[in-house]
Amino acid sequence: MASIRKILLGLGIGGGLAAGGVYLWRLKNTSVSLEVVPTVTLHKVDLQGIILRVDVQLKNPTRTGLKLKFPFIKLLLKSESIGSSQAVNKDIALPAFGEAKFEGIMIRIPMLSLLSTANSLLQAVQQGSAFKIGVTTMTTIDLGWRKVPYEKTDEVQLTGMQNGSSKKAEN
Repeated sequence: MASIRKILLGLGIGGGLAAGGVYLWRLKNTSVSLEVVPTVTLHKVDLQGIILRVDVQLKNPTRTGLKLKFPFIKLLLKSESIGSSQAVNKDIALPAFGEAKFEGIMIRIPMLSLLSTANSLLQAVQQGSAFKIGVTTMTTIDLGWRKVPYEKTDEVQLTGMQNGSSKKAEN
């Protein structure tokens, strides 16, 4: 009787460790599967510079729910940073097979930066022509026992304002 209890206890502990290991492995692989879909819209042009509106959609195509930090956005032009969003210390729940949208993240690119490093962006805005801009999305995925940084860079088509209204950028 005592040996059956030991065997059952050992099987229970072994099964629990195996299930825990599979769960942790699945959580680790989930960070690789996270999809990021950014869009960039020219929001405003004034004497102080350009304001770009960035909308980010995070998609979780796995069966594991996630907890992550509000995304930090950095805009790149020829792999050089030209502007970034504010850092927000807020946890976001991303359900299994779910999505989270972050809309209206405003990023100001100062006129001095436009005149020096982002001159081609300023010319594209003035001419109303299409322009490609890099969008780096950074967040931290909380796996419970540790936090994993996540970073993805996408190239997005930015379309300038025409007739006083802004057009959405297309991926």
